[in-house]
Amino acid sequence: MSFIDNLGIELDALILVTAVLFYTAIWSWYLGRENRAAVEGQLRGGSWMLGALGGFLLLLGLWGEFTWPLPAAYNMLFYDPTVLIGLVLLGFFGAIRFGLPTHYVGVFAFVSGWGVIYYGLRAYQLGLTTEPFDMMGMFVAFGSMAVLALPVTLYLDLYVLNRLNLGSKGTSTPAYPMAWNLLIGLFLLVAVVAGVASILMGFNTVWSHLASPP
Repeated sequence: MSFIDNLGIELDALILVTAVLFYTAIWSWYLGRENRAAVEGQLRGGSWMLGALGGFLLLLGLWGEFTWPLPAAYNMLFYDPTVLIGLVLLGFFGAIRFGLPTHYVGVFAFVSGWGVIYYGLRAYQLGLTTEPFDMMGMFVAFGSMAVLALPVTLYLDLYVLNRLNLGSKGTSTPAYPMAWNLLIGLFLLVAVVAGVASILMGFNTVWSHLASPP
């Protein structure tokens, strides 16, 4: 299989993922827990776009897994996380679309996120890519965002969508601790960092790829 350079479109998709996630999350958080209908509308709208991006990334990742167009270990480095990100986004879309609890997607994202972080740190140690620090930063940021998806989805199910009722005898929603605000704020911050890391990765590598196409 010959080398096919799809780094640009993959980074573009990842940048769009962070933008849509941030936009959807900030609106949902701003509208508040008391405005459930409005928040659900924002989540439905955002989930469609995230589902489309997830489907594209999943297809791209599976194609790379089966064809191995990149040199040696780069196929695992880039396409394994791409498949996982695609599955997480499609899972979130399905949960919102069919009224299912979202925290199951959060658990999948939590476990996958640690794997993505490990890939980034290990690739940096091995000196893979021409920009190992930018690559590590992007992997760690996306992995951290996936890890933080678990408390975010628990927040959605507990306080917004009423899909996980842990109140007294299952009849009421538990008290809202302010620590949730810190976790959601951290998720939003990490989403911004992941987007910026993807942009930096693009600026530092895509132009050299354009100068020397396969």
